[in-house]
Amino acid sequence: MTDPLVVEQHVAAAPEALWSAWTSAEGLARWWWPHLPDATYGVDGKPGGRYRIESTAAGIGVQGEFLEVEEPHGLVLTWQWLEAGVPGPVDRVAVELIRDGDGTLVRVTHLMSEDQTHDGYRVGWTDVLNRLASRPAE
Repeated sequence: MTDPLVVEQHVAAAPEALWSAWTSAEGLARWWWPHLPDATYGVDGKPGGRYRIESTAAGIGVQGEFLEVEEPHGLVLTWQWLEAGVPGPVDRVAVELIRDGDGTLVRVTHLMSEDQTHDGYRVGWTDVLNRLASRPAE
């Protein structure tokens, strides 16, 4: 395994308000890939539940399983990137929602397999977390 990638973003909403943004299809659709019109979101946000986010037009997606669910403060999940529908290695991702003043510090820790680099995932996580900060809840 490589060193974990850690990406953080402050969001002006309480952890309780952000919870469904991570654990429901409607919540993810608001911020994950709203610029991809064919993006689909399937989420069963409970321990052992599965998730799948995919854009067939863009040829990308991600799928996995929720390993730990500690509402409203954290998630641990498996992460398997899909490139043109082909699954990559299975990684592990932890999402922490840490109360920070009047908002939340969102910390994503992505533990990758040895054959991966941080560069692409750093860009991707920064991109989606910036969108979460711009539209945390409705």
